[in-house]
Parts: sequence; structure tokens; C-alpha cells
Amino acid sequence: MQTMNKPSVHIHVDGQVIDVQQGVSLMEALVSTGLLLRSDCGGRGRCGKCRVRTTSIAPAALSEPEGSELASLSAEFLSNGYRLACCTRVGGDVTVEIPEESRLAPEVVQKGLPILVRKWEGLSAPKSEKRTTRYGFAVDLGTTTIAVYLCDLHTGTIIASTSARNPQAIFGDDVISRISAVRTDFHTLPRLQRLAVSAIDWAASALCRRAGIDSAGVGEMVAVGNSTMVHLLLGEDPSSLGVFPYAPKFCEDRRLDAGRVGLSFNPGACLRTLPLISGYLGADILGAAIAAGLSDAAVGTFLVDVGTNGEIISLTERGMAATSCATGPAFEGAAIRHGMQATSGAIDTVRFNRDTRCLDYTVIQRDPGRAVTPAGICGSGVITVVAELLRAGILLKNGSFNADCGSSCLRPGGGGMLEFEIVPAGARHSRIAITLTQADVRAVQLAKGALRTGIDLLCRENGMHRPRRILLAGAFGSYINRMDALTLGMFPQMETDEIEVVGNAAGAGAVLALLQEDYFQKARQLAAATCVLDLAAHPDFQTTFVKSLSF
Repeated sequence: MQTMNKPSVHIHVDGQVIDVQQGVSLMEALVSTGLLLRSDCGGRGRCGKCRVRTTSIAPAALSEPEGSELASLSAEFLSNGYRLACCTRVGGDVTVEIPEESRLAPEVVQKGLPILVRKWEGLSAPKSEKRTTRYGFAVDLGTTTIAVYLCDLHTGTIIASTSARNPQAIFGDDVISRISAVRTDFHTLPRLQRLAVSAIDWAASALCRRAGIDSAGVGEMVAVGNSTMVHLLLGEDPSSLGVFPYAPKFCEDRRLDAGRVGLSFNPGACLRTLPLISGYLGADILGAAIAAGLSDAAVGTFLVDVGTNGEIISLTERGMAATSCATGPAFEGAAIRHGMQATSGAIDTVRFNRDTRCLDYTVIQRDPGRAVTPAGICGSGVITVVAELLRAGILLKNGSFNADCGSSCLRPGGGGMLEFEIVPAGARHSRIAITLTQADVRAVQLAKGALRTGIDLLCRENGMHRPRRILLAGAFGSYINRMDALTLGMFPQMETDEIEVVGNAAGAGAVLALLQEDYFQKARQLAAATCVLDLAAHPDFQTTFVKSLSF
């Protein structure tokens, strides 16, 4: 929008002309027209993954590169017109080319099927519950992916479901980046809310069209998510979650008209959210625990949702106990040099070839009829790569590369640090070599160390040697190889059949709460009865964490 103070300038990109205010960042300008770029660091110039090439530049059209850009881009890249979109401000007309690897993939990472709902198929509201509408939506508002389920409240079935990428990712792949964005500029809060709401509305409309249902007839919605996502959906300031003692602005379940948060599928529909346990134990882990029937499970059963923030809840002899751990974004492919989400082009499995002493790999290919170029490594792929290199002796238990391993794929990388080449430049049309760096291995160690510390201290505080059984939830948990996870030491030594994948348990919990009011009461009781372990305040945290870093 043109203003008196800031004249309009034009950006030529992808065959179109974007009219934007002078002074906005290239990132913001491109996103405003639906061209989403990778922004793992939340637009702070750290990840270097929003690289674009600028040509046909008018005088003073772009801000001068400094700080983060100079650190991320070589002199050769800068001389060829490459810039970081998040750091570059537009002052005049410019033409922009977006490399494929810089684009946020249009595909959506599947959240995993709500496996646990199958146990409750046909569950519907008791006759004592008066439902004025037949249809409702259950929403799992994830940091990366939003899953939406259209349900028939009379028959207790899921009619259709879909997933959408959470567009808030332009502010960073993790909740800390989004909290930081709000703390830096409070006007970011309504923007983050609108982004989430628009994605939910899109999914809701798509599901209604597919089912032949008028969206105005969908009268209820139940949403779950981590504490930050629930705050952002409701337009509540999440800033307190970013500073000690990380207290949420509210914990109770909420009920309001959908239109109050900007949802347009039916503004008069009743929107409800499950309660929160604490600042980093949200409605998602609560919904998952309800769907898994954790209260009725064997003592020693652990429910683990592995993501940017690891959430762990367990049934102990003393009752429910839970903790959260800052695993970071490595498990989702962020914070990894060639990491990406689990979309087409992502390396998802590897096997060490004893003859070549290099890695054979497979690539995710959603469309069988379309050739796919290796573009990076997804989170579960990173775990598999590290596990295979450990088993082959390429990586040592302390996380260092073994310089005497005899593999030609182990080579010096940037700064002289060793890295392992998975895909050579030019192989299968890959434009760049795809490698696992020493820094990537350290990021995996920090992530798995945080998760293992949470499990070990939760066991120790409740008189257990190890979990009796682990239920793995969420997108990452749905696709991880259990043997690889055990090889890395993410979990204590146990049999693989003692680790069960339960899919999108949080989404299943939202479905159950949508179908029966009783589940809201169960959620309130569970939230109130859960004993939260603060890992950072535990006297054994530091020693346990350091011990957990080794493979």
C-alpha cells in the first residue's frame, strides 16, 4: 500500500510485478504476495537459507550488505547479486530470482494419521448432550504443520482431513523465534494470528468443498497446540513464555466465537481450546495423553512428542509427571546446513556401502511420475545418517569424525572442519554437494541430549530405572527409525517393540474432545493433577545433560 511518506517501488519476480512500500525487506515483500522463502532462523540472518539473486538493480535499490549477510555470503556470491532476503531492504525497482532451494516447499509435511482415533471409531455425543450442529472441526495447530479434521458429530467419524503448512514459519521454525518477533515488535502478534487463522480457514473450506458441506453449517471447532501456538491463535501475547519463569498468560480452556479470532468459515461457530499444563507443556501433549489413554496405561508408560520442543508425560506410581526439554529444531531439519522439511527431494534413509565406504540414499518422492533432485536432508534422515556413520565407525562416540576411517567421502569443509559428503555436486542433478557437517552432528547431540536428559531425570525423580514403554507421537515420531534412535541414545536401552508409534495423538485428542464434552473435564483434571518437573532447576541437570551428549 502506497503512503505519503514511503513511495511505492516495484519488484519483478516469477513473471509478476509486486508493488511494495519503500523500505520493506525483500522477505516481507515476497511473502506478501504468497512467495514463501525458507526462514529457519526467523528472519534474523543466521541460517542463510533465504538467499535470492538480484538483477537489474536501480541505483540505491537495495540496502548495503552488512553484519549477518557478510558473514553468510562469500564475496563471490555477493558480486553475483546474491543477497539474504530477510536482511535486504528495498529502496528502488529491482528484479529478483529465487533459487529452488530457497523456496519454502509447497508440499506439506504429513503429521501422521490419528491412529488412536481408530480405538474410538463411532464415538458420538451422549443423548444428554444437545448438539445444535452436525459437523465440527478438530485442529492440531503445530509449529510447522496444521492438521484439520472434519467430523460428523452424530456418527462420531472423521469425514475428511487435510494438512497445511503453518505460514508463521516465515518468522522462524521454532516458537522462540516467534515469541522473539512479538517481543521485538508487538504489531507482529496480530500478523502471526492472521497467518494461522488464514491457514485454518483454507483447510476448513477445502474440507467442506470435498465433502459437499456448507461451511456455515459447521458449528464447532476444538483446537490444540503447544502453549505458544494457542496463545497466538487467540491473539494473546506470548512474551512471558520467552523469559523466566516462562509462565503462560493463561492455562484454562477457552470458549469463544470463531469470528473473534478472525475465522471466517463460520464466524458464529464455537471455538474451544483444551487447557495448558504450563508454559512449555501445552494443549497438544494434554490431548495426546487423553487419546493414548495414559491415565489407564501401565505405570512407567511414557508419552513423548519429539519436536522443536520435546514434551514428555508419564504415568508414575505417584501419578502423572511431565517435563519439557529444549531439543531445538535439528530433529525437524532446521539448524542443519542442508536440512529441510520432509518434502520431495529430502533424503530420508541412507545405508552405509561397505564397498565404497560412502552412503547410498533414498529421496522422498511424492509424485512418482516426476523426477526428484536431492535437495537436502529431513529430520528423520539426519538421525539415520548419524546412526549409520556411528555404526560404520565414521563417527566416534564423542561425536567427532574419525579421520582414519578410510572413506573418501569424509573431507575438509568450511574452516577446515571435517564433513561427510552424502551427495556429490552434480549427482542426480544436485547443484550443490549435500553434506553432514561437524556442526550438524553437534546440533543432533544437543537435541538428543536434551531429550534423553528429560527422560532420565523424569525416571529418577519417580523411582524408575527406565521407561517401561514409550509412545512416540507427532510428525517426527511417526517417521523415525526406532533402531536409529536407540543407536543415538535418544532413549534408554530397551527393545524396539517397547517403543510404539501412535501418530498424531494430539490431533486424536482434539477429535475426542470435539465429539464428547467429557474429554474437556478429563483434560482439566489431568492438567491440574500433573506434576511438572523443571529440568533447568534440577540439581543434576548439568551433569546428566553432559553425560547424555555422547552417543
